[in-house]
Amino acid sequence: MTLGEGGSAYRRTTMRCPGCGEVMRAENVPSAEVDVCDACGGLWIDWFDGDVPTLAAEAEAARVERGTPVPPDATATRGACPRCGRALAPDVYRFPDAQPGELVAHVDLLRCEECAGSFVSRSSSHLILDRAQSPRTVGLWEAIVELLQRLVRRRI
Repeated sequence: MTLGEGGSAYRRTTMRCPGCGEVMRAENVPSAEVDVCDACGGLWIDWFDGDVPTLAAEAEAARVERGTPVPPDATATRGACPRCGRALAPDVYRFPDAQPGELVAHVDLLRCEECAGSFVSRSSSHLILDRAQSPRTVGLWEAIVELLQRLVRRRI
């Protein structure tokens, strides 16, 4: 059995959203298939689906394009993994271009330490999409200072 065959059987199970407990549905995004909660807007991304930030941005872009409103309370709770039932652990995804002291330098995710899946709340996927569409720009002097800081740290 190939991973693709196992993945499709794996997806045929009914899943409950870790954020609100409602049933999730499968949705195709450009890079993979993710599980979406229509009630709270949360996403479940299995370990074999791909890069969590990329998939979250793709799913959020599709929702924005369709005009799907953000639910009033789109915060994630620490529910159980919809695949294996284990408690989800909080995890932080730090933006690769984030700077010290930056107001929004990361988003919170929930990860399953058993099956390695990730739950992304609607608000977190929206922040990831915003960051992907508008990456932080760096001026010439800021780039020079960052380069010098990296060089100095290597010598210490």
